[in-house]
Amino acid sequence: MKQLLDSNIEIFVESDFIYMPLLFDPEVVQEIQALFQPQRPQAISTPPALNTIIRLSNRYFVKGLEIHSLLDNFKAINAYDYERLRNHYLRKYYLLSEIDDIFIDETLRIILFQVMPYFVRKNRRLERKKLNNEEMLDFISKKINIPLKYHQDAKSFRNLEPLKEILRNLKDQKPITKFFKNGLTTTRKLRDWFNEAIQEKILADEQDRIEKSLQVRQEFSKTKTEHIAVMLYIADTGALEIDGFGFTKSNSYTQEYLVYKRTGEYTLQDYYARSYLFPDCRVAISTYTPFWPFVIEKYKHPFLLRHKPGQEICMKDYRPPEELTAENIINVLEEGLTALRYGYDGRRRNGYHSLDKTWVHIPTIDFEEYRV
Repeated sequence: MKQLLDSNIEIFVESDFIYMPLLFDPEVVQEIQALFQPQRPQAISTPPALNTIIRLSNRYFVKGLEIHSLLDNFKAINAYDYERLRNHYLRKYYLLSEIDDIFIDETLRIILFQVMPYFVRKNRRLERKKLNNEEMLDFISKKINIPLKYHQDAKSFRNLEPLKEILRNLKDQKPITKFFKNGLTTTRKLRDWFNEAIQEKILADEQDRIEKSLQVRQEFSKTKTEHIAVMLYIADTGALEIDGFGFTKSNSYTQEYLVYKRTGEYTLQDYYARSYLFPDCRVAISTYTPFWPFVIEKYKHPFLLRHKPGQEICMKDYRPPEELTAENIINVLEEGLTALRYGYDGRRRNGYHSLDKTWVHIPTIDFEEYRV
């Protein structure tokens, strides 16, 4: 089908069927001569929709696909192209699910407006002023260089008229694309019609999404353009980091996040009071249970069993929370950070591994490269 629409050949359309130019060989010629006797009219002999082969002047066309059947089943016939076109048309009106969903994503709101203010500071004074939602978005827009594209998109996002017009057309029950005009035409003209028809069908199928999107955008119609640009940026990138605190979306199909805080460099001491400088790493919590702190990077530490990424931090007698709240996210991150930075006791060697090699040394992870 794609090859047909990408070409530019002459075809004949009648009663919603595509008739393709008939290629001849000796056997085809014999069949044509049997079907069309000299006494029959030279124009279209009988209603084309009832025939497999039709004749127009001295040219012959063979019956092919039904156009609206192709339109109705295009998703099953060519799933890749359908999804590509669907994304293109939905993006045209900023209707991709993550864009609108992010404005009502309760988990993200907890992270942005309750957890992030705890870990970042608006100024360098000792007091930690709690920022409201508007101030937090102002703070992010000043700290992060949001590309111009998102500011332009934010203006389009606030323009509700295109969506309102689409909904009016759908609710008026206007037919999805008129029948393609009968007669001799080209595949290029059919392709242009087909692309328009697919767009209308996709938007009709997405009517519920359009109504939901319009409702969300009306609720945020008075929101600053800069703030919408921040949210569109997060929806597109799925991540944000400021002053060592950040989050990233686990995957594009769920509203689950990894929330993290960087440790920065820190030192630990071994049994002989020798110092070891540990590199920065990200201590994280997943918004999907269990709510236990872990290290994102490949990392080694006395409280990590192995030297690999994604390891849970060993914390004796620690009981993870059962509910995802801002307070619990903050506490889990603080517990994990405290354990790595301050939990190791060189005198007791209280971990999976010891910083120094004991006199009865069992081969384990080595930290000599960190010794200063």
